Amino acid sequence: MEYYGVIALVPMVIAFLTISFVFHHYYDNVVKLQQKVEEVKRFNHNFLTTMAASIDARDRYTSGHSLRVAYWGREIAKQIGLSSEKVDEVYFGGILHDIGKIGIEDEILNKKGRLTPEEYDKIKQHTVIGYEIIKQAGMFHELLPAIRSHHERVDGKGYPDGLVGNEIPLIARILAVSDAFDAMVADRPYRKGLPIDQALQEIRRGAGTQFDEELASHFIVVINSLPREELEKIIRQNGQEHKPFQDAFH
Repeated sequence: MEYYGVIALVPMVIAFLTISFVFHHYYDNVVKLQQKVEEVKRFNHNFLTTMAASIDARDRYTSGHSLRVAYWGREIAKQIGLSSEKVDEVYFGGILHDIGKIGIEDEILNKKGRLTPEEYDKIKQHTVIGYEIIKQAGMFHELLPAIRSHHERVDGKGYPDGLVGNEIPLIARILAVSDAFDAMVADRPYRKGLPIDQALQEIRRGAGTQFDEELASHFIVVINSLPREELEKIIRQNGQEHKPFQDAFH
């Protein structure tokens, strides 16, 4: 400064302006990338939701089932403190968990009476059928455990692989609870849905044998934290009109 005066500041100003330009350019690119990521997320959400509605539409007695299972699974995932990324995976896994029913005959899906043992064996194949569909599609691989293993039991008596305890992926153990609860409280052509308290009692009874004991406990907390009127609305909705489903991805 003593020798060159103000001219000595010129390189510093040029460096500052260059750094500022590079930073703002980088920041703009980051914002654009985030916008693209959000667009992909929204597309995936809309695509999977539409697919779930198509799956459920094949079984007129379980309309909205996949979205309700996804919703309950998401609430369990949040309750146990999973990251937002993992919470989304549980939600999407719930949406797709029954995709294998695409390969099950309508006569079995819409049968008004109880299934025969042979028909039940065919229904059980939906876990493997769905797994193969998504695996061969080459996308959503992180959801494969949810699709294949949501009917496994911690005592090893589930299907299709007879996994035991923590051999069952966490996402599948979460959805096993939410899937069972929705199946119990939903109406069927051969029976009315169970009262909520009775369904929760069944969850308690199955904790440690059918269900992961800790996850079953967390699920009961989730259910009991909701006002009964709100809970009844969620159970009776078809997944397209009620606010919790509209906001599930956000």
